[in-house]
This record gives sequence, C-alpha cells and structure tokens, in this order.
Amino acid sequence: MRYHARVERGRSDEVADLIQVLDAGGEPDAGALGRVLRRSSCPAELVEKLSRCRWVLGRNEALKLLVRHPRCPRHFALEALPRLGWHDLAEAARDPRTAPAVRTQCEQKVVERLPSLTVGERIALARVASRRVIGALIANRDPRCVEALLANPQFTEPDAVRLVISNKNSECLLVLLRHPGWGRRPEVVRAAVRARPLPVGVAIGLLPALALSELTGLAGAPNVDPAVRAAAAALARRRRAAAKPPGREAPS
Repeated sequence: MRYHARVERGRSDEVADLIQVLDAGGEPDAGALGRVLRRSSCPAELVEKLSRCRWVLGRNEALKLLVRHPRCPRHFALEALPRLGWHDLAEAARDPRTAPAVRTQCEQKVVERLPSLTVGERIALARVASRRVIGALIANRDPRCVEALLANPQFTEPDAVRLVISNKNSECLLVLLRHPGWGRRPEVVRAAVRARPLPVGVAIGLLPALALSELTGLAGAPNVDPAVRAAAAALARRRRAAAKPPGREAPS
C-alpha cells in the first residue's frame, strides 16, 4: 500500500509540475508530458491548458495524444487533426477514449486522404480501419487491400456482403470467397452468385450451397447471368426429383 501511495503522489506531483510550467508560460519536458497524456488518469485541467498553447500544434507526439483524450476541446481537435498523419488519425478513430465527435472527424479525415495514400499505406490501413473507414475501403480494387480488410477485427458479415455488391474486381471477390471464414457465410454466398464480376464458373460452383427455394428464385432472376440461371434451374429440378417419393406400381 505504501508503494502505491508513493506512486500516486509521484504522478500527482508530475502533473502539478507540468501545470506549473504551463502557468508560467513555458513548454514542459516532452518525455514527462507524453507520460502523463498516456495515462487514463490524465486530468482534464491539463488538457484544457495545453489546448490554449499554440506551441502544442508543432508537437506531433503531444498532439496525437491530446486529440484522443475524452476531454479534448472540439475546436482544438478540429485545428489539430489536419496536422496528423493518417496512421495517427486511424489510431484516434479506434481509441474508445476519443470523444465521439472527434472520432467522427478523424474518420472523415482518413477517408478524405484515401486517394493520396500509396498501395502499401492502404493495405496497412485496411488492417486497422475503424467502421466508417472500412465502408470506404470495401470497393477498393486491389486484392491485397481486400485480404487485409478480411483480417480486420471490426470487419463484419454485412461488410462482406457489401463488398460483393460494390467491388467490381472479380479478383477481390475471389479473395473473399476463398477465405475460410467469410467465404462460407450463407449471406455472402447468396450475394456472390448474383454478382456480375464473378466468373460464371465460380458462381455455378456455389449453387449447391443454396437451398431449393433460393435456387428457384435465382433461376427466374433477370439480373443474373443466363448460364447461372440455367444451372440453378437444372439443379432445382434435380433436387425436386430426388425429393419425390417412389411411385406405386399399378395393380395387375
């Protein structure tokens, strides 16, 4: 207990020292400032004082920690976010401590920067993207980016279905369908057999996973490739024939 009490006093003294430096118009030590800002116990008083210091806008390390504090003033965050790199913005968007309004702005900034990111940066972003950014990435036509998205813990089945519907690169759809988890989801398969970019042979190969009612609906769907419709109709007929009970012999 004495050890913990000494630690808490030490932390409290460190915060007090930082506030004293700020009140005197000085710039505190970067290391001490970073340590305090990383703590969940970082007081709002310190954050508010820092948000009034213009020099903070030139300190990237302090800046990215400040915008993730739940009490970061919104007006300060709006000025700070354009100065952060895409990775810092993505991290802030994923941090549950970040204020909801600031998190939304972080996601918006990341989405705006997507066209300027390199392929490697988009792949790295796809692995850690938050919900809104995932939505902006599912139409990306690079199969490597899609593969990274599938490994993102926040990627969901509705995302997979939207990817099938909105991504126009058949290679991206094949990456999804080959995935041992997402490629076997019933909703994903149902969407995939109707997807025009998907090779006809692959779509026909998915038909056995569908129920009879789904095959029947697919056989009459005008927006589906004619070869897929014909294969669905043939498979539906075979299923119905196999389900009929054997006929009784006529009496002699």
